[in-house]
Amino acid sequence: MINFGEYELQKLYIAYFGRPGDPLGLKYWLSPTNELLTLREISHQLSMQDEYVNYMGNKSIEFQINKLYFNLFNRKVDFDSLNYFLKMIENKNFIISDIVYQLVCSQNQSNSNTLALKNEDINVLINKIDAAELFTNQINRSIFLINLYQPDSISPWVSGNSLIKVSNFLSNVNKQKVSIDDIYKFINSLSDIPIEILTRPAIEIKDLSLSIPIDYLESRSLSKRLTKNVINITGGQLTKSKQGTNIIALNNINLTIMKGERVGLIGHNGSGKSSFLRLISGIYEPTAGEIKRSVEVYPMLQKTFLTSPELSGIDACKAYFLLKNYSLKGFDSFLNEIIEFSGLGTYISLPIKTYSEGMSARLIFSILTSSHHDCLAIDEGFGTGDAVFFDRAEERMEQFMESAATLFFASHSEELLRQFCDRGIVFSHGSIVYDGPLEAALNYYHTNEYYKKNVI
Repeated sequence: MINFGEYELQKLYIAYFGRPGDPLGLKYWLSPTNELLTLREISHQLSMQDEYVNYMGNKSIEFQINKLYFNLFNRKVDFDSLNYFLKMIENKNFIISDIVYQLVCSQNQSNSNTLALKNEDINVLINKIDAAELFTNQINRSIFLINLYQPDSISPWVSGNSLIKVSNFLSNVNKQKVSIDDIYKFINSLSDIPIEILTRPAIEIKDLSLSIPIDYLESRSLSKRLTKNVINITGGQLTKSKQGTNIIALNNINLTIMKGERVGLIGHNGSGKSSFLRLISGIYEPTAGEIKRSVEVYPMLQKTFLTSPELSGIDACKAYFLLKNYSLKGFDSFLNEIIEFSGLGTYISLPIKTYSEGMSARLIFSILTSSHHDCLAIDEGFGTGDAVFFDRAEERMEQFMESAATLFFASHSEELLRQFCDRGIVFSHGSIVYDGPLEAALNYYHTNEYYKKNVI
């Protein structure tokens, strides 16, 4: 069973090659074929690759250790650390792959005998890993770039200026975090061919805020309790003025999402994730700031598919089909697919008001996942109905999400976020408090800093 991910592999690629991992290389190491390999064993195999051996094979062990330190921490190895490794090699049959493994894993080990890294070293390494993840994830969105960025190819990426530029870019990452915009600009500079999927935003948000008025609560005896409930749902802050009482659900959001990005929304209940999904989907309109969309955002959210309970299931299917296709051509085939997948049978002809909650959920799920979309906004709270239906729904949902070019996914399941997303945005009380590679975002979510601010 694989017990590591792309984050750990990027450390090894940076250490050995001074570059981010290539998409196909990372996919290979994370494939079921290699699921029994440990990170130490992968470190050993990388040390034997031509990319490393051809350049470092005839160099002294001292030279190799110094190169590792420059790749990882942007500095020469210190005297004590060098002596430590040289003694380990002399006395315990240490090899270079053992040194690499110990360097990239030492921050997660508590053994006093392991090599201690300075806080500055760890900070530099984290920034390099974040930049490497962003680079690889963006490269992964273009078949053109994937085909170029392969260590075994004969392209200029491997032996010429492009690869040198990539290595130089990563070597210049130091104490400052690299922004996503920096990555976009750098990737675009590597090719004369415009890579539109990497350079064209799907959504641009500037100085955006969303306030929900609750004036109607003022005259009710339960206003305090209801207001508290609204705050818990939205994660916002209560404000009062002469104009009335409002909940600030989202506050001063600035964000650019590029086409092809797969974004995980992370945060405590009521942090603003659902409000954000409704806003980018056009269900909510911002009260301040602006939002530009170059894609149609398709929402899969609770209670966003509303239809009259007086309508039959067939009528609901027909309304959706007309909305998508502007005619009923092909509707019979569509209806049969919905009936088969939902398992509603003859109930499809009955009014929706006669359905159980599970039957309604099955119908809605079947309809909304019946076609593919370029950009999805999905809340994990979207229901799939009863337990019998769940397994089929889960498989279909995975296919549905994988088919989308751009994805926004709000979930408390880190396993699902890792499966579908590569960028993470952490929300706290209606504001974005972290934006970066998914794994780094999840790590921030678990910090004491976030916990203290958000435990209610």
